[in-house]
Amino acid sequence: MADWEAVGLSGFDADLYRQLLREPGVAVAQHGEALGVPVATVEAAVARLVGLGLVRGGSEEAPAPVDPRSGVGMLVRERRAALDGVAAMTDQLAREFSAGQLRAEPSRLIEIAVGREAIEARIEDMLRGATEQAVGTDTPPYVADGSHQVSRAELALLDRGVRFRSIYASEVLDHPAWVAHLTSMAERGEQARVLPQVPLKLLIVDGTTAILPLAGDESSGSQTPPAQARAVVVTDSVLTNALQVLFDQLWGQATPLRLTESDAVDPAASLINLLASGMKDEAIARQLGISGRTLRRRIAQVQEQLGATSRFQAGLQAARHGWH
Repeated sequence: MADWEAVGLSGFDADLYRQLLREPGVAVAQHGEALGVPVATVEAAVARLVGLGLVRGGSEEAPAPVDPRSGVGMLVRERRAALDGVAAMTDQLAREFSAGQLRAEPSRLIEIAVGREAIEARIEDMLRGATEQAVGTDTPPYVADGSHQVSRAELALLDRGVRFRSIYASEVLDHPAWVAHLTSMAERGEQARVLPQVPLKLLIVDGTTAILPLAGDESSGSQTPPAQARAVVVTDSVLTNALQVLFDQLWGQATPLRLTESDAVDPAASLINLLASGMKDEAIARQLGISGRTLRRRIAQVQEQLGATSRFQAGLQAARHGWH
């Protein structure tokens, strides 16, 4: 059974409409007799059907139904558009809800996640709920093989077409497993940049929810017993706005990380980008699949091509030539 109320029809209106479809050209009074209701009830229902665009004609003549493929189809489209409009307001309503909750109870601004599992679960929840974009920064200490649980959530996010931008400390490029991980993420659509130093680990989703560590991490490598990891989750507020501004400033200072084949059409430009990213010679040679000796020769060739006497000058000249 169709849920006619979804397009604004009551049960009786739907029954009358279907009878009109089966018996067009019949007077209103006869429909009343067939349905066992007063003529006035049928007339009121016909008027509603006319208003919905499902029927032509009124109570003084035999009402003529409109082809359902156009009449009902139009109602469905109108209701769908209305629902889409309401859905589009969800983010604004959520912001109003958050603002109201914060005024009533300011402590709701901050949530503390304790323990690695709780932190990873909260990150995954945030990524799963992202609708527009997610941005993040990552810095040592690194887990040797990368954070696979988070990467699964990232992949799901990228598969949904949500924009993801990440800034990594250049030290990550010294770990082959991480380079492979970043290459895989880049192939899926992640935009990555690197900085010699990144001030903190951070994730911001849709500019409204941020998570960052407070203290303690069992991957820190410390010889002393580690404190239990803790992270703070901050919801839509001036704090999240400030963290987003911080990320945007770091993003503007960072060097684009180009690891995929599509990003390395020009070998010289690719080499310059890897050098600019802060990657060590050993890691660059490994990334390019060449020996250290070959790498040094290529660096010398690029410097000569650009008329530079140092790597720093080569980077400046490359930027002027639009190699980045």
